[in-house]
Amino acid sequence: MVSNAVPSIVIAGGGPGGLLAAILFGRRGIQTTVLEKAAEPDQWSTKSYSIVLGTRGMGALERAGALESAREAGMDRRCIIFHDAEGNIKLIPKKHAESLGFSRSLLVECLEKIASQEPNVTVRRGAGVTTVTKKNNADDTTFEIHLTDGSVVSATHVIGADGKWSKVRSAFPELHEQATIRTEPSFGVHIIVPSVPEGWRSDGTAVIKPSDNCMFHIIAAPIPTGQLAITMVCFDETLERYPWLAPPEDMNAKSYGSGGWEDEFSARPDYAEADTNLAEKLEELFAAELPVFLSTIGREALQSARINRRVSWVEMSPVVTTTDGPDNVVNYATKDGRVVLIGDAAHSITPTMGEGANMALESAAVLVDSLSSSEEGNTTPTVEELSAAFLAFGKSRPKDALPIQERSAAGNRMKKA
Repeated sequence: MVSNAVPSIVIAGGGPGGLLAAILFGRRGIQTTVLEKAAEPDQWSTKSYSIVLGTRGMGALERAGALESAREAGMDRRCIIFHDAEGNIKLIPKKHAESLGFSRSLLVECLEKIASQEPNVTVRRGAGVTTVTKKNNADDTTFEIHLTDGSVVSATHVIGADGKWSKVRSAFPELHEQATIRTEPSFGVHIIVPSVPEGWRSDGTAVIKPSDNCMFHIIAAPIPTGQLAITMVCFDETLERYPWLAPPEDMNAKSYGSGGWEDEFSARPDYAEADTNLAEKLEELFAAELPVFLSTIGREALQSARINRRVSWVEMSPVVTTTDGPDNVVNYATKDGRVVLIGDAAHSITPTMGEGANMALESAAVLVDSLSSSEEGNTTPTVEELSAAFLAFGKSRPKDALPIQERSAAGNRMKKA
């Protein structure tokens, strides 16, 4: 029976939040398995992005004793540097909290190394989750987690840390029916410069703004690989002047590759003009509007340009029923407390505020902290205690996460004059 069962956790998703949760639960004596569909750790690519960890994220890493390792892998972010079209610069130092810059792949590598040293943690790569079911035995409420390679893993509890299109969330109607994917009228053009330009600070984030009628701006951030990650932030209104920047619409997997669209994330579109490509169009645009910026990064960097799809986020809302009451609220956990969502599976956020990784790490730490203080130390929590912690987190966390999501989403809408 459940009361005699030994608790175990399967975490779907080996991103920062999933790995941190595994480390912390493993240290509470719970056998924890992380399932990550990618066979190898991520490398920097057009699907990657830079991360800046602030108070939320760094505090969560400190809980796991991972902050010093993170400092070694990351880069200090001490200032914001504003550039105008003529190349004039205004530097604004950060006055308060420390922040660290990463590529996502480096942060994952840092946490995975720590997780691999934990005796109660297993990280399994190369097989993603397809669905989650309960065992058929009525006396056994263990879950079966079905993987893409045909194998099945069992656990008493499941954490969905598997992203915006979570397979864990979709396996449970009470979670799936709360979720709506909201798409905002904003998108980015992603460019990688092989090295940080001479004279640029490696401890700052640059914001480059052309004239207001261009309706776009650029964010450039050095990353620990020595490269410069650039995002040209555009809005649907930007397309009125530059229609050739239009991002890919939603596509089925069978459509990938058509018209230059490479996958569900990014594209290098084909244009009707046989002698024109995206890099050439960007060069023409930057030469007219940001000539100093173009000369700084070099035209060769534009060959890496990809257009990303419109940004989106997961809005969790109460399911409307005929028996609405005080219990009908957003809940990241199932009602039995056996399944819970964290990170993008629960509160995916647009990139405007740079809080996605911070929120994912914080959620992992808050989830583990939901175990009462009486369960700390050498005593492994029971199945019931773990379920109670999942349920407490599921009910309490949304009130902290949703306001941040909404503020971030608002930043992806062009401000009206």
